[in-house]
Amino acid sequence: MNASRNAPATRMGGMALMVGIVLTVVASIFHPGGLFIDPVDQTDFVVAIEAMANNASLAHLMTMLTAIGMLLYIYSFSTLVRLPRTPGWGGSALRFGIVISIFGWGIFIVAMAMRHLTIHLMQRAADAEPAMKAGFEGLALNTYVAMAGVVLTLIFTYPFGSALTGLGLAQRFTSGGKFRVASHGLTVIGIAGFLNFLIIQHATGIEPGTLLLINTVLLWIGSVFLFIIGWGMYQGRSELSSAD
Repeated sequence: MNASRNAPATRMGGMALMVGIVLTVVASIFHPGGLFIDPVDQTDFVVAIEAMANNASLAHLMTMLTAIGMLLYIYSFSTLVRLPRTPGWGGSALRFGIVISIFGWGIFIVAMAMRHLTIHLMQRAADAEPAMKAGFEGLALNTYVAMAGVVLTLIFTYPFGSALTGLGLAQRFTSGGKFRVASHGLTVIGIAGFLNFLIIQHATGIEPGTLLLINTVLLWIGSVFLFIIGWGMYQGRSELSSAD
């Protein structure tokens, strides 16, 4: 189908999705301890929080950008809820996928708040008296470990959200093209993410850092597919446009 002549409600949702993706990708690249700024093994929580403490202002900024990106994701998918429902299971899959995705992104915002707290506690530790320093560092480590558990909720939920959303969106396109390919791509990423999660649970012989890297790569590839969907929403594609 061609782009709609109207200005659909999902047009702003598409813009929000694309901006949110750019923010989160930039934040993941430049977060201290990541690819470029003091890279460390993210599964070693002690050195990970030390990397953030050594670049506290940048860590706060990248964490805030990630949270803003998640809010933009949530807004974007909330506009997809208003899409006309397609016959059969596709409409149900899409709506369930949207709900799961929004839940996961909301949980990740909670994790980002915990990361802010971890950074703040490390800043307090740097300025504290020796007797208090260990206490602040211990609180920071405990908060970061708890944050990792919260992030694990996203790692568990996003494969279902991605797969169901992709299946539901693919049903809306009657012909091939980049938007249908992106929809199927989201489904594949969801299945791969779920398999990776199963490996995390049971294949204890594999280095955690390797599995974390695989998960990160899957999220980046999924972001490309989401960006394509966001572009279609912004264009006003009829398959991605609500009636109001």
